[in-house]
Amino acid sequence: MRPVLLFVISCVAAAQPNDLLQAARAGRTKQMESALAGGAPVDSRDLSGRTALMLAAESGHAAAVRLLLDRGADPNARDARGWTPYLFALLAPSGDAARAHEAVLKLLPDPGRFRVAVNVMWTQSESAFQSCFLKPEALTQQMRDLRPDVLVLEAFQRFPVAGGRDLIAIVQSDALGTSEVPNKTARDDVDATLLLTAEPQVTCGYQADKIAISIHATLAVNGKEPRDLAPPPARVETAANPRQYAPLLVAAVSREVPAVYWSVVAALMSR
Repeated sequence: MRPVLLFVISCVAAAQPNDLLQAARAGRTKQMESALAGGAPVDSRDLSGRTALMLAAESGHAAAVRLLLDRGADPNARDARGWTPYLFALLAPSGDAARAHEAVLKLLPDPGRFRVAVNVMWTQSESAFQSCFLKPEALTQQMRDLRPDVLVLEAFQRFPVAGGRDLIAIVQSDALGTSEVPNKTARDDVDATLLLTAEPQVTCGYQADKIAISIHATLAVNGKEPRDLAPPPARVETAANPRQYAPLLVAAVSREVPAVYWSVVAALMSR
């Protein structure tokens, strides 16, 4: 009976990958050391393909990240979505880079900057382009004068520099107005080609116009088929007269561009 008993005891005592994953998520370094000493693989994964390093990075546990790196964890591993530990520390858990785990990011390899060609155009909304104050022709001309494509391009160029997260090097840019884009595929001399389409929306409410703008992103990487990224939800504002269109659109673009930028970064880093 003794050999059987010893075998049972050894199976119970042996560390399971789950022990390491749970300890890494909670930042419990002593439990992590015990799990590693008990034989848990340093790059153990959960059902979503996330390693212990990803979970520690996501939760912002710098000591746990340092321990795993010292034990040989792969900082370039990817989960089922293609996310790396750096991306988890940058955008998770809230999806907002303003809450990035700075101490963790300093421990992980910097991904460098992506070289991207950016084209921006604008188009009228098919279902929401009618003003209480302007006839359709005048509304169209108003938008031409406001140049939503230029507003979006300038905001997209300005945001990463102002926010200190300059992960995209825009090597070529063009505001196309309402012109058709001749080629949406990636250029050979860049990492990706990005098409941003601004869709201003104007609807007539009760003695006022409802103003919003949607920004659609299409990303082409390495000659692959262009990929549409999910646009952020557009917030609606109220304009009491057409003179308010410009400041409301400028504010809306500034509000929407950060989410677009981070969706592009995530797509580039998870390719």
